[in-house]
Amino acid sequence: MTLLGGIHHLATLTADMDRLIAFYQCVFDARVVLDLEEEGMRHAFIELGPETLLHPFQMPGVEVPQGAVPIFGRGRLDHFGLNAASLEAFRELRDRAVADGASNGEVTAIGPTLSFSFTDPDGAEHEVLWDKPGAPIDDSVRRANWMTVDLDEWSVNDGTPG
Repeated sequence: MTLLGGIHHLATLTADMDRLIAFYQCVFDARVVLDLEEEGMRHAFIELGPETLLHPFQMPGVEVPQGAVPIFGRGRLDHFGLNAASLEAFRELRDRAVADGASNGEVTAIGPTLSFSFTDPDGAEHEVLWDKPGAPIDDSVRRANWMTVDLDEWSVNDGTPG
């Protein structure tokens, strides 16, 4: 029996809720499910997918770092990876993130998984990923095997460049 169905929500901090909401709406077609001001703070539920919510908080007096912070030096939650619904969706999201200035568009093959990074308006760096259907997670995901790929030359049939 599978006990979990995925991630319900990811709680984050933001320095500017309106800016963060606008970014996720523009790039990811995200929908604000709830936007509340209570107990001196503002928080929202932003639907990123059918079963995943981003739950940012904007709190007076809490300083949210702006700009780049090196990977693995970001605190308890280093980054999150969003799952693209399809290879076509992955391509579209990458194009939108590039158009928004949130990504350089570089795509990395991590075994049978494609990944690109994006930076949100607060400077937090996250990923969008797409897994080749049916491909196992195996030793090919070792960092030594990661490679930058040209998405236009990526073959869906065999999961390799070219």
